[in-house]
Amino acid sequence: MIRPTALLLAAAIVPAAAETGQQEADKEIPIGIEAVTGFRSESIWRGFKLGDRVLDFQLQAEIALSNEWRLDVGGLYATETGDGDFSQSALFVDLMHDTDQFSAGVSITLQSFDQAILNDGIDIAPSLTWHATRNLDVTGGAAYDSGAEAPYLWLETEWSKPVTDSSFVVLKAGTSWVDDYYGRSGWNDFYARASFTYAISKSVSLTPFVGVSLPMEASNETERLFGGVWFEVNF
Repeated sequence: MIRPTALLLAAAIVPAAAETGQQEADKEIPIGIEAVTGFRSESIWRGFKLGDRVLDFQLQAEIALSNEWRLDVGGLYATETGDGDFSQSALFVDLMHDTDQFSAGVSITLQSFDQAILNDGIDIAPSLTWHATRNLDVTGGAAYDSGAEAPYLWLETEWSKPVTDSSFVVLKAGTSWVDDYYGRSGWNDFYARASFTYAISKSVSLTPFVGVSLPMEASNETERLFGGVWFEVNF
């Protein structure tokens, strides 16, 4: 599943001297819209392989309710290319509270799968992020998936760093624990992803990425190495 980074991480490539001007612009334009098209060699979701050579499409609106509260709403569709029949569609609403030290929120996702081992349902996922440094975040979360009728817990770190005034890198790594989640119980997986975002202009960016999914004791999957690219447009 795509969760866009351009709206949330664009500040990483804005020089510090421009931050005040950006904040003033945010007050004048409290709504940001992002469209993302992506391709990945394999689609891995919570340690489950869903399909090969998958195209993703997502549209998201970020609404600033106040200086600390924001609401993200959007939808996505993913489909397997070639001989595969897998597809996924979802609608989501995220309510987030951001401070300098912490961010907390809850994500509610209504999702539907076709030709997948996963069931349709509603996924409710509260999370808490500690902004350890300007570049490093640590996030813990717990989701309940009505399709699986089971919980999914995760802990991950994310490090971002500007490379130039128009590009940045993001390194993410995490692990998860499940309890009778589609037949899995215990330590589920370890995952990691490295991405590089280049801002072609103020509203257009390109993000190639590579990732790995390593099954742990609860999973019967095999090790996965995948790659892909996102094309992002902000309005």
